Amino acid sequence: MKILVHVCCAPDAVYFLKRLREDFPQAEIFAFFYDPNIHPYEEYRLRLLETERTCHHLGITLYEGEYDLESWMKAVKGLEEEPERGKRCEVCFDYRLQRSVKFAKEISATHFTTTLLMSPKKDFKTLSEVGRRLSESEGIEFLALDYRKGGGTQEMYRLSKELELYHQDYCGCIYGLFKQKREKAMWDLISFGGRRPGSREERLFIKEVRLFAEKLGLSCKEWEFSFLNWKLLHSSLKVGEVAIPHYVVPFSRAIKGILKGKPEEVTEDVLYYKKGLKVLLLERLQDRPIEEINPISDPTFLVDKSYREMLLEKPISAQLEAELSWDTSSVLLVGSQEAEKLLGFPADTLQDQRGVSLQEICDFIQEKEKEIREGSLAVALLGAESLGRSGSRFLEERLGIKVEGAQWTHCC
Repeated sequence: MKILVHVCCAPDAVYFLKRLREDFPQAEIFAFFYDPNIHPYEEYRLRLLETERTCHHLGITLYEGEYDLESWMKAVKGLEEEPERGKRCEVCFDYRLQRSVKFAKEISATHFTTTLLMSPKKDFKTLSEVGRRLSESEGIEFLALDYRKGGGTQEMYRLSKELELYHQDYCGCIYGLFKQKREKAMWDLISFGGRRPGSREERLFIKEVRLFAEKLGLSCKEWEFSFLNWKLLHSSLKVGEVAIPHYVVPFSRAIKGILKGKPEEVTEDVLYYKKGLKVLLLERLQDRPIEEINPISDPTFLVDKSYREMLLEKPISAQLEAELSWDTSSVLLVGSQEAEKLLGFPADTLQDQRGVSLQEICDFIQEKEKEIREGSLAVALLGAESLGRSGSRFLEERLGIKVEGAQWTHCC
């Protein structure tokens, strides 16, 4: 007996796959992640990574299908306004399961099923009918397994929490995203470049490192924490028509409209303009992490010193749009909480995209694997570190020990 399981996400899969293996102990079980409906791609990658973690934990081989988003959107064209569990969802089930059944046939599976059956947000009867119809066309038996019953849903949540799996906050497709999150959906579709604090890219990076460490057999612990986030939406600094390269100091207040004028006061490295605007002149233009959050939030630009004379001679026009929000990030600890030494690395990147690369951190963990196993060293990946050492502060408070390191190294 050979069973192929279409997997939609890790939380739905963790109990379903565990129970399936218990109920069919002699069967070969394979997982197939085929979800081209998920948008944006970073969200797709997050769900795939957590599925890979789940399958690794359970010892189940995972295959990844194609990410053919354009074909999926053509399949549901005209159904964009359908509600959750409506006609669009039926077409989506049909589309994904049809490809999954064909893959089951390709690997000579005798039986087929899907973890969509586990989701409280999906209609069990509709899924079962679609699954049976498609499986019969390929000569494969469909397993309509209702593992939600008898406390299955509660066990799914318990296992998800135990494994610290990422829980998505919308179904997956772009239409569901806008219907479920409304105006807040824009934050799921905007990329600020690199891995900015609290971003999906930062979370994805943390999950990638965790998967690598767990495959080495190292213990991992992840905490989520809240922090005050600052998001730069737009900035512009010009002298006439000449755009001046710059970065903006985090927590700078937004500028209403366009601020124009010459400096009203000048020191060696700072030009002061009206309405609190400041330009800090640097020997080398690069962003820098905020060690302490300063309550003074005047709009502040970082500019290379080579532009000093131009800025002194001619008026500037400056624009700045930014937003403050309460956001979430996380900290990943690789190794023991009682380790003799705790070395930290920022999970986020600066505005110039400097930060630790995935290859760098994975190479370091592999190099220090023996020390991590022995408990002489633990490695922490620190979310939102560029904004007031948020990750370090959280971990130091949680564990009561000093985090060393947190250096901003190469561009990621």
